[in-house]
Amino acid sequence: MVLLTPLFLAVLAFLVLAGRLSTVSADVAAASRDAARAASLASTYSAAVDAAEETAAGSLARQDVTCRNLTVELGDPSTFVAGGEVQVSVACEVLLDDVALPGLPGSRIVGRTSTEVIDRWRSVGPAG
Repeated sequence: MVLLTPLFLAVLAFLVLAGRLSTVSADVAAASRDAARAASLASTYSAAVDAAEETAAGSLARQDVTCRNLTVELGDPSTFVAGGEVQVSVACEVLLDDVALPGLPGSRIVGRTSTEVIDRWRSVGPAG
């Protein structure tokens, strides 16, 4: 029984790690979806960048997700036109030091991309 204890603890740590990554992955997907929606409502591309960054950070904060590095990137500015689309990629480097097993990385980057259509009847300013 004593010999099985380390194995049991390793399996338990792996399950906690898998659960953490699964939860964070869902939270990052929701943040990219929210950010894409916010960006699609902006009147200019630069305003869309600001809206996406603010929305993604806020969405993750509401879910108690702490990112060592949070990256929010928007797609091609030439598609930011009425009837076009805006693509937002969100990447979050999550610390795993508290649940990782020895020999495994202490952090992992979880990223998701979402696309939102811009209303074709709405006025959209220049991409600048």
